[in-house]
Amino acid sequence: MPKSTMTLCACALFAMSAAACVPPKADAEDLADFGPNTTMAALQSRGEMTIALPDDLGPFSSIGEDGEAEGFVGELAGEIVEALGVEATYVAASGDEGLDLVDQEEVDLAFPTIGITERLAREHNFSGPYWVAHKRLLVPSDSDIDEVEGLSGEPVCQYEEETTAVDIRGLDESIDVHEAADFGDCIEQFEDERVVAASAPDIYLIALTESLDDYVIRGAQLSTIGYSVAVPPDSADMTTFVNRVLTETKSEGRWLEFYDKWLASVADIGVPSAPDLTLEEVATLWPRALEP
Repeated sequence: MPKSTMTLCACALFAMSAAACVPPKADAEDLADFGPNTTMAALQSRGEMTIALPDDLGPFSSIGEDGEAEGFVGELAGEIVEALGVEATYVAASGDEGLDLVDQEEVDLAFPTIGITERLAREHNFSGPYWVAHKRLLVPSDSDIDEVEGLSGEPVCQYEEETTAVDIRGLDESIDVHEAADFGDCIEQFEDERVVAASAPDIYLIALTESLDDYVIRGAQLSTIGYSVAVPPDSADMTTFVNRVLTETKSEGRWLEFYDKWLASVADIGVPSAPDLTLEEVATLWPRALEP
């Protein structure tokens, strides 16, 4: 999807960021033609949309001081905004906060950091996955530890999402797990030399590498978790539209461009590929029986 001449602008909301700006709108003849009763046409008529995304995940997802979306997720959000030809306001929302905002129709889209499960896929309106995460290890770059097997008896900071938790003690009961209420807690535990490694889904480890010098992501994939765009209830047409934008972003190579730009230097996942799972397929990784 070629970039339009419109400059993507992100404005602050609820005092979560700053600096308002008003970019030029795309000419009407340049916009995709949606039916008059569609969600997309309503957004185009309004000329703006609001998107919730995490602002604390560093190169994976953040919001700059000027209110502009940054990171890998920010690029994907920008693809959707450009496809509509509207202005964007970005709202900071961590964890499942974005899902709550979109379900209450306080925002038009959200990128919640909550792993997709069968229950979530049934109860909410999601696109297909834009990222498939894996729980791995974060260790100092000079550490000899490269797998869970090297952690026997060692102290490890562990951060989990409640719905998709995989306790590394299931692989080795001798690991001295320090549970973290927030993935940022692992930073303090590293700095105080209380732990030798951290274990979490890679979107959080990526964020930690930006706050810690000389740390690397290693180890086998201990879990598989899909993350999708949340769409307001009763907006199936918008879900179809978002899926089409994501599919084009992947097939035309921009997903990989965004990965190379923001994540390649820290993610260390080998040869990356855009997720090709459907929402239904990624949800079955976490069936009802596994949910708390």
